[in-house]
Amino acid sequence: MQTAASRPWYREPWPWFLIALPLIAVLASVYTIYLASRTPDSLVTDHYYKKGLAVGGDIQRERHAQALHLSGQISIAAGRIDLKLNQQIAPDTLHLMLRHPLSKQKDVQIDLHRGASGTYSAFSPPIEPVRYRVHVETADWRLAGVWIPGTTLTLEPGV
Repeated sequence: MQTAASRPWYREPWPWFLIALPLIAVLASVYTIYLASRTPDSLVTDHYYKKGLAVGGDIQRERHAQALHLSGQISIAAGRIDLKLNQQIAPDTLHLMLRHPLSKQKDVQIDLHRGASGTYSAFSPPIEPVRYRVHVETADWRLAGVWIPGTTLTLEPGV
């Protein structure tokens, strides 16, 4: 009868496999702790009560835009944002807000000015190709939509 020559434990694959599983879990948890501690938690808003009360005002502005049957189309071409409304009832300046989906620091606020043709326009800062929540508003009404740069968006009240 022949006996197989026994090898030392570190030459066998199974002990390394059994050691690797918990080691991977430990490394993943250390990396998760690193990611969690790299940036502090951000508070959604400091003034949550005032923001909550302002929601009612936003709803009233959207209802007013619905009553006016107001809509618009927004597009970016050659570093310029253009907004065309279906009616010429708006003031000379509109406030445009592009809300970034991940970071409040990347939000874009622009004042659009009416040109001779009735189209509102402004120069555009560099904009990432992500889905923005868009608001165009005055003190009386508000239009909204979800927009990916490079496409044309139809703004409507109550979105």
